[in-house]
Amino acid sequence: MSQPSAGKIKPAPADLRRSAQQGISLLETMIAMVLGLAVLAGVLKFMGVLTESNTTLLKVTRLEQDLRTVMDIMLQDMRRANQYPQAVSDLGQPARFIQHQPTPPQIDGQPFASGQSGSQISYAYQEADGKLISGRFSHDAKAGTVLMHTGTASAPETITDPAFMQVTALRFQAEQATVKAGAIHLSIPSVEITLIGQIKGSPEMERTLVDRVTWRNPVVSP
Repeated sequence: MSQPSAGKIKPAPADLRRSAQQGISLLETMIAMVLGLAVLAGVLKFMGVLTESNTTLLKVTRLEQDLRTVMDIMLQDMRRANQYPQAVSDLGQPARFIQHQPTPPQIDGQPFASGQSGSQISYAYQEADGKLISGRFSHDAKAGTVLMHTGTASAPETITDPAFMQVTALRFQAEQATVKAGAIHLSIPSVEITLIGQIKGSPEMERTLVDRVTWRNPVVSP
């Protein structure tokens, strides 16, 4: 009787299934984790830069808005300088005009004159009921703030937020157009205001605002 020929032994079906179901190796798992962490680190860094950029933008926007608000407060109040109820009726009577008009404006305590510059301006005006208002804006360089003094208050009011913004400069530059009419001089004062502020603790975040205000009421002098 002939013997069966020797040949290859075919693997059992169960062996084939175990070979097909083998997972990834530990090394492959570690490589995948490293790549995943690298991608995650990149995303987190990008998000951090984006958040910091948005925070900076918000701070600068607030700085610009705060400076604009302070400037508007000064412009609106200073525009009324030398106002008084009898102004229209007194225009034809220079002596009465000079007698009734409020105290002429001053810069750093000196009489208002073209080319004059300083960090404090004072002026006066009368309300419709005749109440005299003394106004003053000044720069407190030590505190880095802008001070406003109006009415009869004993102390000036800080109109900037020292916790957020530091005002590094407040400058009033005077100009005055004057015409002579007989024995009197009629002047129309105007002031260029320069306001510079920076975010506290961040001097690189600085903004400058420049504007001009012209008196609505003339100043009459002999």
